Amino acid sequence: MSTKDFSFLKEAVLKNIKAFQVSDFCPEGGWPKFDDLEVLVFGQFVDGVTTTYDVELLYACEAAACCFIPGSDVHSRLRKKIKIGKTSFEVLP
Repeated sequence: MSTKDFSFLKEAVLKNIKAFQVSDFCPEGGWPKFDDLEVLVFGQFVDGVTTTYDVELLYACEAAACCFIPGSDVHSRLRKKIKIGKTSFEVLP
């Protein structure tokens, strides 16, 4: 991809995070943390009024902890295609 500024994608993803399947984020267990979310763009396709982006989300998964074992953060990735229109946001299968 070019060096185009895709910083708006991070904001769009965070605003629409509930559009993603929560089970996709931390398949090894734990809870996703989006404090330091990064969005890498591998491609984009413009189709009329929508644009489809091939993105990879980089984030941390907080591993479960108990009274004897402290939790920890593990970096994780999720590759998805998202379609964004002027008033729409869709995570493609």
